[in-house]
Amino acid sequence: MPLRSRLHNWEISLHRHEALFQIFILEAGEGELLGEDEPHPFAAPAAIYIAPGAAHGFRYYARNADGLVITTLADRLSPIRAVDPAIAAYLARTQITALAGTGADGALVAPLAARIHDELHRAGPGGDVLLDAMVTELVLRLARAGARAEEAETPAALRNRDRQRMHALSTLLAAHCREHRPVGFYAEKLGVSPAHLNRIARREASASVQELAARHLLKAARRELVFTPTPIQAIAYSLGFQDPAYFNRFFKRQTGITPGAFREMEQRKLAA
Repeated sequence: MPLRSRLHNWEISLHRHEALFQIFILEAGEGELLGEDEPHPFAAPAAIYIAPGAAHGFRYYARNADGLVITTLADRLSPIRAVDPAIAAYLARTQITALAGTGADGALVAPLAARIHDELHRAGPGGDVLLDAMVTELVLRLARAGARAEEAETPAALRNRDRQRMHALSTLLAAHCREHRPVGFYAEKLGVSPAHLNRIARREASASVQELAARHLLKAARRELVFTPTPIQAIAYSLGFQDPAYFNRFFKRQTGITPGAFREMEQRKLAA
């Protein structure tokens, strides 16, 4: 990171990485994270998570800034986001997380990043598998540290209640997503207004209730396409779509490819 910053006179202008996410581990120095709104200050020791597609840049206050940068394909985040709503909420947007005082998870972030850096330059047998596991752990440790820092700013009772509601909502969505129910259906089950339930969902998972329902449908669709020989038309009907063509459009909008292309791609992976 120091060399790259020197080449840009200690300032990196706004840019985006549509298909990548980055984690900057700042071990020394301080500066500002530039974005589409006002600058956000940071100081070592800290980790800066740059969400895929987010506009970002840096301005360093001093020339002693030092650290590491981990750059990874954005599709690596999908299984990590699915672990927990709080993890998904952290990873949905660019974050600055101070590593001091964030417990065991925060203390492990910088050493993990250093191990990843070493493994990248070692190129030993099984390196890709090991790096995949290490990056997963790094992202989870950082997200847990960040979520813990956010919890300190929110009354514990309110936070716990909202998390319980999100857990209950996830169970309801798994049971009823194929019925394509409106937000009001889930809100009534949980004893809150539709608007309030959407606020909780956006705060805890950075998505509306309908977006979360779409994720459940997509997960079920992927499972059916990969692990069963069921015709795509029959899968569409089983997922509550009255028109298979609409299911195709839904799937492509969510993934970028058609159900048929997805099935072929995954079957080739399994065969290999």
